[in-house]
Amino acid sequence: MSELAVLLSVYKNDRLKFVKESVQSILDQTFNLFDFYIVFDGPVSLDIDNYIASLEDKRIKLFRLERNAGLAVALNFLLEKVLSDPNFKFIARMDADDISRHDRFEKQFRFLSENPDIACVGCWFEEIDESGKHLSYNKLPTDHDSLRKRYMTRTPFAHPSVMYRRLLIVKAGFYPSDTILMEDNVLWGRALKEGLRFANIPEYLFRFRIDRDFYIRRSGIKYGWNYIKTKFKIVRSLNSPLFAYILLIEIGIIKMMPSWLVPHIYGRIRKE
Repeated sequence: MSELAVLLSVYKNDRLKFVKESVQSILDQTFNLFDFYIVFDGPVSLDIDNYIASLEDKRIKLFRLERNAGLAVALNFLLEKVLSDPNFKFIARMDADDISRHDRFEKQFRFLSENPDIACVGCWFEEIDESGKHLSYNKLPTDHDSLRKRYMTRTPFAHPSVMYRRLLIVKAGFYPSDTILMEDNVLWGRALKEGLRFANIPEYLFRFRIDRDFYIRRSGIKYGWNYIKTKFKIVRSLNSPLFAYILLIEIGIIKMMPSWLVPHIYGRIRKE
């Protein structure tokens, strides 16, 4: 019986080429004792539907939502399925346009098994463009104290690169559905408030795709203001120092800038 469940949400704007690369990178993992939970977040393109439906792999569990409800709702739908089975002890994330290195699960599963005090583990990652060309390498902090400090201004993980214990969801709750592209950020904040510990494996086990709309989705007055309001509540709940409030306001203002300008500033901040 597998102890690991992998969660993947697919929606109408995903591209077949990227979905194939993403799914195949999971099916080819050296650690293969997992169930692969895939949900269509509303109707998807016929070619993607046909591709997923044609995969003859007993690990795949496919579900369909009638309407597009957003990533948080789609992931929570899968989490409810997973948590109903007490055999699942670990949960891994994946996105439909990224690529996991073949040994990602093997290393993360072993790490969590050998470090029972850690609730969630990510990894270093490589950023690639739409053609798969290398853009940059991202080295995230690896220890909990550094990741907690980083959280005050930035996310401690690349969300689709993580593997966490079911305990994290039990204690911190499901993904919030009332935020704008911050469902993982809020979840990490709740987990920290519950005293759960984080880590990153210092290896490039993940390829994170930056498409042409990446910064457009993460810019604008509405998004920047939502970032400030949401992050402020979390930072306050963690009894954070003054500098955390100052920096989150600065980052929120940057996110309000025109999308053509954001990559030059925001991209630099993400790598610091």
